[in-house]
Amino acid sequence: MLKIRIALLLIIVSLTNNINASKISKGFDALRIYNYFEAKQLFEKSLKLKTAAAAYGLSLIYYRNDNPFSNIDSAYKFIIISKNAFQYINSDTKDEYLQYNCKKKTIDSVLNLIHQKAYEIYKNKNTLADYNTFIERYVTSPQNAEVIILRNSLAYNETKKKDTPEAYQDFIKKYPQSKEITKAKERYSSKLFQSSTLNNTIEEFEQFLIEHPNSPFILEAQNGIYSLSTPNGTIEEYYNFIKKYPESPNVEDAWKNIYSMSTTDYSPESFIEFKIDFPDYPYLNILYQDIDLSKKKILPIREGNKWGFADLGGHVTIPCIYEWVEEFSEGLAECGLNGKSGFINKAGNLVIPFVYEQVEKFNQGVAILQQETKYGVINKVGKLIASYEYDEISEFSEGFAAVTKQDKYGYIDKKGKLVVPIIYTKAGDFSEGLAGVELNGKSGFINTSGIVKIACKYDWVDKFKNGLAKVKSGEKFGIINTKGEYILPFEYDFLGEFSEEMIMVVKENKYGFSNNKGLLIIPLDFDFTGQSMLSLKFKNEMVIAEKNKKQGLIDKTGKYITGKDYDRIGIFNDGLAAVEKKDKWGYIDKKLRLQIPFNYQSADEFKDSIAKVTNKSGQVGFININGKTVIDLLYDDAQHMDNGFTIITVNDKKGLVNSNGKIVIPWDCETITEVNNRILKIEKNSRFAYYNTLTGGYFWKEDEF
Repeated sequence: MLKIRIALLLIIVSLTNNINASKISKGFDALRIYNYFEAKQLFEKSLKLKTAAAAYGLSLIYYRNDNPFSNIDSAYKFIIISKNAFQYINSDTKDEYLQYNCKKKTIDSVLNLIHQKAYEIYKNKNTLADYNTFIERYVTSPQNAEVIILRNSLAYNETKKKDTPEAYQDFIKKYPQSKEITKAKERYSSKLFQSSTLNNTIEEFEQFLIEHPNSPFILEAQNGIYSLSTPNGTIEEYYNFIKKYPESPNVEDAWKNIYSMSTTDYSPESFIEFKIDFPDYPYLNILYQDIDLSKKKILPIREGNKWGFADLGGHVTIPCIYEWVEEFSEGLAECGLNGKSGFINKAGNLVIPFVYEQVEKFNQGVAILQQETKYGVINKVGKLIASYEYDEISEFSEGFAAVTKQDKYGYIDKKGKLVVPIIYTKAGDFSEGLAGVELNGKSGFINTSGIVKIACKYDWVDKFKNGLAKVKSGEKFGIINTKGEYILPFEYDFLGEFSEEMIMVVKENKYGFSNNKGLLIIPLDFDFTGQSMLSLKFKNEMVIAEKNKKQGLIDKTGKYITGKDYDRIGIFNDGLAAVEKKDKWGYIDKKLRLQIPFNYQSADEFKDSIAKVTNKSGQVGFININGKTVIDLLYDDAQHMDNGFTIITVNDKKGLVNSNGKIVIPWDCETITEVNNRILKIEKNSRFAYYNTLTGGYFWKEDEF
């Protein structure tokens, strides 16, 4: 009975297989003639017992586009079923499936086609949801990695559209392996910093430092606090910042600014005063070094074609490595390297890099620069305080400089801030808090805030000196005070310069003198000539008076203190005055006695008890107050210096004689220039050397001098 049941079962299974085999065969037959409805039904009915072949057939139907069942996800589903089932069937079945071309190679081939088609479909949809679906569903696809890249890129672009710290933070969390992660983190930090400091206040920056101590924008926050704490760049602001934020990286810069502003003139006194004012200055080694260097005079020297510096002992203190150098000013010197200018200090350290086309020396703590055709300004720590936007910048006066744009003038301060708008057609230097400016063809005065203090109604104005300024209205000159009040009426053709509180006034070729109160003290009784214009200032309480081509000296009351009959006369100095009669010069004393005879073609005032005189042959020398020749009259010209030495000229060559008339340097030099009251720069044969008049010798010479 059991044998019958088993045999029956085998017959049923055989019949079933034959039936399914018949369905599979019919399914592929229907597929070949594009009868997709019948093929689909037959494959679905065969799926349970002929899984590999039926799933293979279904994947082909779903893969194709020429039927209503086309669906790439279903195609992928069934090809995976087919692939998985195929590996478990026996060899007989595999042989059977060959008639349907269902084999491992074709299954893999169809799978690859499905992968590629799915990739193109999902890529065209180009949405995050679809990319994520592909990534999750098509795990085995070789395009999966590319889709991840596309998904991440799309996600980052959408994040950028939102451009909020929250959006970037969400991206970073979701896509930690994306290639955009670095950019996302940077943008997150940036947007977080921006959103946390929207109002740009010190409080916001301080809170940011507390809440985000690891942010890459910590330095920006610290810089923000520094900038807001020092808006005017004053010493007080910098010092208060140092006290409040001692751990800030900007403390060093704050100290540099305080130090620079406190020691602008680079004098020993300024450094000592700085140390007293700021005993907590942390860089004492720099301070002590600068005190020593400020006392030290070092001069430009040349070795070959390179320049450096040496001290007054002739020792090279800064090697000759530069293409050019200028003398030190306020502790810094311009040097050239690779065609660019920069600044070094007396220790030879580079303070301001070699990046500038042309620079001027430091003056009042700032230097004017030129780049191409525009000018700017830097301070002594190398900070560009006025950008390259001006056609011209004048020297600073009283902390302000006139600047030019398109032939109009304004003013900047020493922080580079434009404090007076660029509206004037002319602009002078500030003096006593006021500057002369021209607007619409008329001149007046403004203060350092740009406020017009004296209306622009004059045809010309001079700068203020001791509270007074010469001005011109029409063709006449007068004097006003800082309030614009008239001190001297507009009735004069010419005005001299104030000296000993007196000023020469000229009208109709006559001159007299007014005091600084505007009172005419000495009437216009004297003849104004070109010759007299050379000596129209009071000196030692006296001035030259000329009438009828004769000269004498008068005091401040207009009273003659000499005779009136000299052809020309000089001011008394060292008790003697040079006078001319009949084309000869001599000297009289204050009792009007002739002390030195009329032996000279010309005679200068006495200085250091000697005076330059010229003989009838035009040769120059010096005499003393006793009339004795101390430097022989042998020279074409002579220049007496404050150190007692005299530079002589013979046939356009220079030499040097001492106070006794002894020649100390022969007249074979091209130039002799005073460096200071004891150091001379001597040039000859295109070489130069330095000479010390105190020691009487050269302390440095260029090769082949």
